[in-house]
Amino acid sequence: MGHNAFSAGVAPGGLTRDYEIKIMICYLLNKAECPVTFAQLNDSFQKDQLMNYFEFAEAMSQLLTLGNIALEKTPDGKEVYVLTPLGKNTAETFYKSIPLSVREKAVKQLHSILIRERRERENHVEIIKVSDGYKIILNIKDVGSDLLSVSLFVPTMNECEKIKERFLNDPAKLYQGMIALLTGEDAAAQE
Repeated sequence: MGHNAFSAGVAPGGLTRDYEIKIMICYLLNKAECPVTFAQLNDSFQKDQLMNYFEFAEAMSQLLTLGNIALEKTPDGKEVYVLTPLGKNTAETFYKSIPLSVREKAVKQLHSILIRERRERENHVEIIKVSDGYKIILNIKDVGSDLLSVSLFVPTMNECEKIKERFLNDPAKLYQGMIALLTGEDAAAQE
């Protein structure tokens, strides 16, 4: 069917045939259930070295030309990819030709990326340089007032980045822990 793809940077078990890469892109877009950007798709494959970047980019171009995927613009001007009926048929017909482990890894990565980006939109982290270190402000947004707003002094930027990363990984955990500590139910916060 397809020729062997360039395999540099592909982990053992990753995809090295161009047709596999095209099927996998269609499969992932089918599982995404929402439009995704080029970067989101690429990151889903590159994290676990499931395919070579250049082969991925070439396959995306070919899938656009063939009509398996379409490029759309969001209201804020971001370019996103969607699966066409032809692409959906491709994904549903040929997905079993892709190893289950590859499919699962890519879907898990895309899911993680989409959750993280949603958390970054819904929550806010601000780092301000002060004379003797940094002030980091963590906000959990809600429909009305902020659900949580915490300001901390942190001596180094490295610690600020660690706090930011941990907060954005699970903002609800910080909220639940603070409520537990402040209401005296701190046993739950220790878990």
